[in-house]
Amino acid sequence: MSKAKLTLYVDDNIAKLAHRTARLAGKSISIMVKEYFIQKDRETHTNGVSPAVSKWIGILTTKKTYKKLRDEYIDYRLKKYESID
Repeated sequence: MSKAKLTLYVDDNIAKLAHRTARLAGKSISIMVKEYFIQKDRETHTNGVSPAVSKWIGILTTKKTYKKLRDEYIDYRLKKYESID
């Protein structure tokens, strides 16, 4: 995988904190930043949503939550099967 250079500007005390934290963790700052963004991405895409559904997150514009849409769909399917009897 190719790498891209990223310049980050922070206060001096934050830079010192980043260096100290990385040294204590035995990692580079680059690795720590990478791990942070990977974790944030996982949190964003796995909040109780299956991988099959998570790929569709953001494609629908609605104010309804995933759970509300899911419940409406389940109700729709139940009514459909009840009408078969």
